[in-house]
Amino acid sequence: MTENGVRILVAEDGSSAAHAALERAVAIVKDRGGVIDLLHVIDTRQYSVSLGEGADVSGKVLYNAEQRAEVALTDMAEPLRKEGLQVNIHLRFGSSRSVVAYDAPKDYATQLIILGRSSKRLVSRMFIGSVAGFVVENAPCDVLIVANPEAAAD
Repeated sequence: MTENGVRILVAEDGSSAAHAALERAVAIVKDRGGVIDLLHVIDTRQYSVSLGEGADVSGKVLYNAEQRAEVALTDMAEPLRKEGLQVNIHLRFGSSRSVVAYDAPKDYATQLIILGRSSKRLVSRMFIGSVAGFVVENAPCDVLIVANPEAAAD
């Protein structure tokens, strides 16, 4: 913990699981103090249509994705800031797995990563991988996986 509480990284992807993770981070910061680093990663691999090569998409598509993500992050952070919480927003490009597990914790001095448990089925996780599983195995700090109430309905 820092002298002002804990530094928490929450990866945001617009899902109900990510929303549950943010709610848990807010509860912890309200109870113990601290900072929330709200992160959205634009996974550039999803924009590639050719195998083994870089992005095959125009800059306009990436720009639009960046603008939408920035608006979403700001919309989530502002009500929390009005409550007096310190919330930083971050937008990164790259592999979600490596940015959340390696880059962001180092860059933001993260002490705790909170992720929502996805409702993806086992077959999907086998092919695209689980960001949460990768982060749990590789992060340099504690990781909390929050149950997603909507996943039980799947």
